Amino acid sequence: MNAFEEEREMMLRVQQADFVVVELTLYTDTHPNDAEALSQWREATKEAAHVRRQYENRYGPLSLLSVPTEQAIELGWRWNSTPWPWQR
Repeated sequence: MNAFEEEREMMLRVQQADFVVVELTLYTDTHPNDAEALSQWREATKEAAHVRRQYENRYGPLSLLSVPTEQAIELGWRWNSTPWPWQR
């Protein structure tokens, strides 16, 4: 797997993890007493944060919520520098 494919694979993992969190959030909004769903939501939220952190540590921040990261501070991250994550 080349560098481009690795990054795309990590981005796909971020998107998949975020999707699970959104779906479980919607479900638990309408089923607030479902303890199993709440447990799954907690685990999904942790997994999504973990996957996002892995991606951002390697390729840079994905959103303003991620700034400032240690990488951004160390490298002097510039938002106007290309390629942006969706341009790679």
